[in-house]
Amino acid sequence: MPRDVERTARAFTTVYAEHDARDGKDSSYADAGARAAQLAAGELVGILGQKRPSQDAAWAALRAEKARQTVEITSAVVPDGAPAVTASSALVRVGYTLTTTPKSGHTRRSSEHLALRLEHTSKGWRVTALPWA
Repeated sequence: MPRDVERTARAFTTVYAEHDARDGKDSSYADAGARAAQLAAGELVGILGQKRPSQDAAWAALRAEKARQTVEITSAVVPDGAPAVTASSALVRVGYTLTTTPKSGHTRRSSEHLALRLEHTSKGWRVTALPWA
């Protein structure tokens, strides 16, 4: 996989999946989406920063803990069966460890992944879709 494709996929996943529910930090999951929109293109840009009711309960739980979620990327690969990366498009599955650190209590870790469709634009590689999400 070309280095610039991998770099964009890793950067997008990190900003998309990291959340900070401590006082004075993120106000919702949509804040991370808005940050990720800087690495996106097309219709996805407008969708990423939208608040969605399906996120309310999870966000409330993070806020109650005043938790911070951080990401450690573990892999970035073309998924099995996906077409090879071309000069204009790529499908990438990014694996990561999500660490949730509450203000008090035990830190939790989980293995996660995110599938991305990237396209080469005049601004370089940008994420245009989150297939299978």
